[in-house]
Amino acid sequence: MNSSVIVRAPLHVQVAERLRVLIDSGELAPGTRLNEIELCNTMGVSRTPLREAIRSLATEGLIELQPNRGAIVSIVSQEDVTEILPIMASLEGLGGRLAAMHMDQSKIAQVRKIHDQMIAHYKNNEVAEYFETNRLIHELITEGSGNQTLVDTINSLSAKVRRARFTAQMTKESWAKAVSEHEEMIAALEAQDPDRLEAILVQHVETKRATILGSIEQH
Repeated sequence: MNSSVIVRAPLHVQVAERLRVLIDSGELAPGTRLNEIELCNTMGVSRTPLREAIRSLATEGLIELQPNRGAIVSIVSQEDVTEILPIMASLEGLGGRLAAMHMDQSKIAQVRKIHDQMIAHYKNNEVAEYFETNRLIHELITEGSGNQTLVDTINSLSAKVRRARFTAQMTKESWAKAVSEHEEMIAALEAQDPDRLEAILVQHVETKRATILGSIEQH
C-alpha cells in the first residue's frame, strides 16, 4: 500500500463538513431554513450530495427535518443544555481520568502546544480561533482515553450543544475563569494526575453550562 496516497472524503462528507462549519460559526443561524438551491449554487454541488449531507447532520442533531418546512438549523434550548451538559461533564471527566493514565508524552506535548496557541488567541481577543483550539484540546484529551466507545458517546451527545458550547458569548470574567481552568487542566495532564484532571474537567463543563444558560436567558 502506498502511504503517500491521499484519500479524498466522499463528496457528501465534504459538504456535511462545510455545513457544520457554517452552523458552528453562526453563518447559518439557529432556526434558519436551508435553501437547497442556494446552497447547491454556493458549494457547486448537486442536490444529491447536499441531501445526503443534510440527513447526516440531522442524525447528529445539528439539523432538524420538519414536515412541510424542510430542513432547519437546530435551536439549542435551555432543556438541551440542562440535560446534556451534566452528562457530558461526567463523561469528559472519565475521559480525562483515563487520558492521564494512558496518554504518552508526545500526545501530552501536542495538547500543551495547542493550549499555548489557545492562550495566544485569548490574549489577542481572537474569539473564533480561541474556541477552535479550545474544542480541539477537549477532543484530544477525550481521544487520549483510549476508549473508543467513550469517544463515540461524547461525540454523539455533544453534536447538538457543540455550537453553543464553543461559541457562547462570555463576559470578561467568565472567559478568564475558563482560561484559568484550562491552565489547571493542562497542568494535571502533564502531571498525569487522574483524580485532579477528572475533577477539573467536570467543573469546567459545569462552568460552561452556566455560561451558556446565561447567554440563552439574555436572548
